[in-house]
Amino acid sequence: MIRTKSFFLNICRRYSSKTGDDIPTKLRDVYAEAKAAVNREPFTHRVNPRGVFTNYELNLRNVGVYGFDYDYTLAVYTKNLNNLVYNCAMKRMVHDLKYPEALFEIVSDLSFAIRGLHYDVENCVLLKVDAYNQIQRGTVYRGRRKLTDEEVKEIYGDFSVPDNKGNNFHQLIDLFSLPWAGLLSRIVQYFDDKKLAFDPVLLYEDVKECVQRVHASGEMYRCVMNDLPYYVHKNEGLSDYLNMLRDHQKELFIITNSPFQFINSGMTFMLGKKWRKFFKYIIVSARKPTFFQGKAAFRRYNKETDGLAYEKVTHLYPDQIYSGGNMKDFSEKSEFKSKGVLYFGDHIYTDLADPRRQLSWHTAAIVPELAREIRVQNLDTYHYIIVWLETLTQLIETYQKYGDRDPLCCDVITEWIHERAQLRDNAKAMFNEQFGSMFRTYHSSTYFYRHLNRLADVYSSRLPNFAAYGPEHTFFPRRNALPHESKTSVVEVADEIVTKSESIHEIKKE
Repeated sequence: MIRTKSFFLNICRRYSSKTGDDIPTKLRDVYAEAKAAVNREPFTHRVNPRGVFTNYELNLRNVGVYGFDYDYTLAVYTKNLNNLVYNCAMKRMVHDLKYPEALFEIVSDLSFAIRGLHYDVENCVLLKVDAYNQIQRGTVYRGRRKLTDEEVKEIYGDFSVPDNKGNNFHQLIDLFSLPWAGLLSRIVQYFDDKKLAFDPVLLYEDVKECVQRVHASGEMYRCVMNDLPYYVHKNEGLSDYLNMLRDHQKELFIITNSPFQFINSGMTFMLGKKWRKFFKYIIVSARKPTFFQGKAAFRRYNKETDGLAYEKVTHLYPDQIYSGGNMKDFSEKSEFKSKGVLYFGDHIYTDLADPRRQLSWHTAAIVPELAREIRVQNLDTYHYIIVWLETLTQLIETYQKYGDRDPLCCDVITEWIHERAQLRDNAKAMFNEQFGSMFRTYHSSTYFYRHLNRLADVYSSRLPNFAAYGPEHTFFPRRNALPHESKTSVVEVADEIVTKSESIHEIKKE
């Protein structure tokens, strides 16, 4: 780990103590020495892509009940599912709503966008917003065309999202948002290229309707069930994790918006025909988030007839499947031995917001994109870019005063500023060329991460990752430096000390 501040200050003191008028040469010398120091530093602090990361302290000893969503939590889908949703929705746009057939000829590219972006309906713009409602420069697109800073200012006046955007400003937050973003950007670009007039609100509503129809009609469910290996990962380790929880007398339940036949096929594919043995209660077609706030009645599901019973549900029995319902009735009619609940889900708002805020459940977010992002961060190239970027920023901040005194110094500082901008773009492109990381902008966290941080006690890329910690583990959040605190990471220093002590004392990690 590089001690950026200490080595940088030593360089600054050495050069600032020298006399003479050739300041531009000194600036280039300090630049060269700083860059050489960065190049010499080894990169030793890599993050486990399958780790569990903590926002709030969570003691699993206090958790006796584990609840799960199904889609993208228990079940992990391949990229083929996004292509399926995109193609089915586009077919409906053309066949049902009579959009131009030429749209079929456009090859889908769902790697264009990332999850968590906002869509400005009125201006047909996809953009990335940070935790403070600031728009990240270079991440504003109308269709597939990047808008210039001047165009962004014409729309918004600045790089802040106006508070009055209201219902015409939507965040694409769930795992099916990539097909949604793909459809919107492709169709807008086609209309702009052909100079065709269209109503932005109607376009958004049409895309929304067609994407939702793919789910509501059962088309997506049928396609997935007909070719499970093509659409569903085996999710290796899931069975071991669920068995571990059962062996420690934990009680498990499922609350999912998906229908029973769909989750039954997927769970059988992943866990075998006896998968129901893991779960005390199984609630399907729950209609979250309405489930947590509404008053819909539970209906007993008959898996033999694929229908719902007519009698009133007065008690929830472990050997039954239930459809619909609401959280109040679930709390009153279910019987758990423990009150501590940890609920896992992929959708920050639909799955985690109400359980955390209204029920005081602990929450765990499953973020499939996290593993890939960590692998990028672990690359030597990325590490070098970030450390050199921070070092160069300190150089600029320290020596910018000379740029006002001498044109040659101004040229040097300007070169550094241009290089800094290029470094930021290079780091961004390593995640996604257009929008960068899901979790951060150039210098702050994203709007997506802000809500992940607020609504999830812990988060990880896959559910089986939790098996490495055991049911008696306590997750502790790490201390992060505020802008006015020491820039040396206390956490990294602590990690180095622990790692060295493990090596010295030959402590084996279980």
